Amino acid sequence: MNSEEYIRLRKMFIFGIVVSLITVFGGEVPIGWVVNPEAENEIYSMILGYASLSVPQLASGVFFGGIGIPLQYYGYKAIAEIIEKSDCKKCAKLTEIGAKAIAFGGGIVHVICIALMYICKLECSNTMTELPQNVIDFTLWLVLPFSAVFMTLYSVMTIAIAIPVIKGKTIFPKWAVVFNPLATKVLIPIIAVFLPNTKIVNALNMADMGIGSLITFVGLLILFDKCQKREA
Repeated sequence: MNSEEYIRLRKMFIFGIVVSLITVFGGEVPIGWVVNPEAENEIYSMILGYASLSVPQLASGVFFGGIGIPLQYYGYKAIAEIIEKSDCKKCAKLTEIGAKAIAFGGGIVHVICIALMYICKLECSNTMTELPQNVIDFTLWLVLPFSAVFMTLYSVMTIAIAIPVIKGKTIFPKWAVVFNPLATKVLIPIIAVFLPNTKIVNALNMADMGIGSLITFVGLLILFDKCQKREA
């Protein structure tokens, strides 16, 4: 890899790291920074937690998440270009499609989910015995369809990133698959189940995708730099 290409891809990784930090601490942690009240079941508890969020928390989530998530495209685009140099052209294409899904759909899904939280804030109370119809309708007709499409593309992208790494087709060692964003997306919610209902635990759980992007970009950038030094 020539020096100009290396510098360009390195800048894309660094930009991805910066916007991931913005996403995590500005767009995701604030809307998860809550202790979910006790309720008759987990769903009610989570919804009451959303209802207790302040307007500044929701506004922070909309603004920083709406900006930071789409711009993570550049970090994943860098990964797609690295994979493209291997024999796994299809994986590179799927990774780029996933990156575009993040650019054009990630922020939209994030904002729609926060809109649901705001509806919960308006419609739900500690004495509710059933979910308000507005919450149900918004979830069924907007949140679930958009989320399903986005998460399908996101999952395909993460698998497409993992396959060439595991096969040893890229410049990264096979064990670099631990830096796959899906690993964090899966592990954080599982770990959170066994931890107490605290603000920091709920915030980290809410930020699982942003943290996944951050770990992916940092880890692969370090390995990318090491590979370039060996070739120099």
